[in-house]
Amino acid sequence: MSAPLAPPLPERAEAPPCAGCSKRFAWASINASVPSVRSVHSLDLDVTESCNLACIYCFKWQKKAVHMDEPTAKAGIDWLLESSGGYKGELKVNLMGGEPLLRFDLIRKIVPYGKMRARQHGQSLHFGCTTNCTHLTDEMMAFWRRFGMGFHCSIDGIPEVQNHNRPMLGGGPSSDAVEKNVPKILAYRPEVMARATVSPYSVHALVAGAKYLAGLGFRSMTFKAAVNCDWKERDFGTLRSQYQKLGELYIERLVSGNPVGIEEFKRGLETIHSTEPVSHFPCGAGRGVVLVDPRGDLWPCHRFGPHQCGGQFTLGKLGGPFNDRLRDAFLGYNVLEDARPDCRNCPASLTCRSWCYAECVDSTKTFYDPGREYCQAVQILHDEVLHIHDELRSKHPEILRRVVNGATNAARNGRRPGR
Repeated sequence: MSAPLAPPLPERAEAPPCAGCSKRFAWASINASVPSVRSVHSLDLDVTESCNLACIYCFKWQKKAVHMDEPTAKAGIDWLLESSGGYKGELKVNLMGGEPLLRFDLIRKIVPYGKMRARQHGQSLHFGCTTNCTHLTDEMMAFWRRFGMGFHCSIDGIPEVQNHNRPMLGGGPSSDAVEKNVPKILAYRPEVMARATVSPYSVHALVAGAKYLAGLGFRSMTFKAAVNCDWKERDFGTLRSQYQKLGELYIERLVSGNPVGIEEFKRGLETIHSTEPVSHFPCGAGRGVVLVDPRGDLWPCHRFGPHQCGGQFTLGKLGGPFNDRLRDAFLGYNVLEDARPDCRNCPASLTCRSWCYAECVDSTKTFYDPGREYCQAVQILHDEVLHIHDELRSKHPEILRRVVNGATNAARNGRRPGR
């Protein structure tokens, strides 16, 4: 292993525990945790497990006041710089939680630190934040502007759905706070993406949610089915009907010159026409992405944690040995060669290559099978993408070319809206 790019952090026998957590962790230097294959370029940083919302489908295992301390956060940033192996592209730190903006006191310390350390390494580091949009101040917005930081907004659509799916922790609606804060975010970054989770409860309001988000000013949005819910056949029938209506809205807005960016449709259309090599991986978890949680534990991404199978998917701990053997399960998988035969022969195989390892574990206790509910949802989406493609190709070919070229250029540049 080559010498560290920066001096190791001071040795500590023990670091103070995170608030609300009796477990302590010990580490000697960041270099002790670096994977043998250095290709990590994106870090999910769970700055807190606390949240001011009580979302009904939340995959986080607890809502306790467990916060990351400053030494752990800085160590995580140093770990990313060491583990990138001199990566020449832009490194990314995604501030996660819980609700990360509850830890603005920590964020305002670690962002300047990360920028400085990246410059010392001759690298570039971008910070983004996934937020529920309910806890935002003018001071935060000024800080975001100063450091060119990104946002990714979790919001489920119309107030009825938002308030049911994402109530405040103590009860009560969250939609009023979202509506108040979203204009501040969009005034800063109009391309910020809204991410809506679709459940059996809310599937009937998918199109209404898209119109609502567009009315708030979002130009880009994505709708992800929560597959670990109790989906019935009638729910999938509603999902098909809503996707068809959403496709009509998508085409209508494209033709009118006032488009709404539906990420699933844009990616699907781009995939049909792409001349780029198809990715061999469903996502970047464990390969280019790693999570550091408040305790300093390393996980494949923010969707993994100690609640899954006794925490057996940990990649290690800051300052401790890195689990290269587990990482090989991510590095060695080839979705083109290793998928099940029924997956390889499925017409929707191109559309479904972005499934989630953690959802596979939760649904089927495997790494590579996302389960029946996911397959049904993706097949419905795939059918609608084909319908949109045929409609645009036959009636508006110039618009189809514009959409495909725009999506292709974004993919080549590695852009994600709002990040």
